[in-house]
Amino acid sequence: MALLLLMLASIAAASGPRRGPLVRQVDRILIESAEPKALFAFFSTELQLPEAWPLSGNQEYMSGGLGAGNTTIEIYRYARTGKDPEGKPAAARFAGLALEPYPLADALDELKTRGIPYSLPQPSISMLPDGTKGVVWTTVQLPSFSKPGVSVFLYEYSQAFLKVDVRRKQLGNRLTLNNGGPLGIQSVREVVLTAADLKKEAAAWQRLLGSQTAPGKWSPGNGPSIKLAFGSRDRIQNIVIQVRSLAQAKTFLKKKNLLGVTSSTEISVNPSGIQGLRIILVE
Repeated sequence: MALLLLMLASIAAASGPRRGPLVRQVDRILIESAEPKALFAFFSTELQLPEAWPLSGNQEYMSGGLGAGNTTIEIYRYARTGKDPEGKPAAARFAGLALEPYPLADALDELKTRGIPYSLPQPSISMLPDGTKGVVWTTVQLPSFSKPGVSVFLYEYSQAFLKVDVRRKQLGNRLTLNNGGPLGIQSVREVVLTAADLKKEAAAWQRLLGSQTAPGKWSPGNGPSIKLAFGSRDRIQNIVIQVRSLAQAKTFLKKKNLLGVTSSTEISVNPSGIQGLRIILVE
């Protein structure tokens, strides 16, 4: 019996500790746009999403954030964001996901245990609220999930800089008090990613997020679910936003000439009116 217990203990030590979930939730959905001012104004003024931070920057980089109930939508532009072959501004695209980890140090240990590659942590140093300089956030790239058109990474705010759960709750409360704006937005229900090799990608996401809540779907924390679907390209295809009333949303979109495809269970925003983005609304 003693020998058996010793063998079991050795096996457990070799396999490493399992500390549970790696990812608390999707912190941000990133949108790259050649014309971020117009897109930011649409979300903040037309849809009345509360600002997480104002759109600002310089010729090299510009960024602004908006609260969408259970996550943040970040709209950004790099200087290299250019024009399409016809000389028109390139269409906006869902460019990435920032995943909030459980304590980052523990998450990195768990990444090792699960055999998930990751880059060296990249801390960003800036001024803290108390006037001292320190780490404001740390980014860890996940190369096996990032593709040419999609960046997926862990992103942890320093507690000395920002308590992200408090900010998320404050932004959610502001959206609720405003009745979700003219669309009646409540939250982002899911982010839909397409993959050419669906089996391979599903296995990778399962190593990262654990058990599926439905076939090809994971629901980390209170944020949007991540859903995989087959597609010719590896990309974020669309996001699904939950609204209070499809009838209310349909009336608003029709008034603004933004109504896309409709059915009894969902409607879409016309991509031509939002720089090519695909957004689906459901109750």
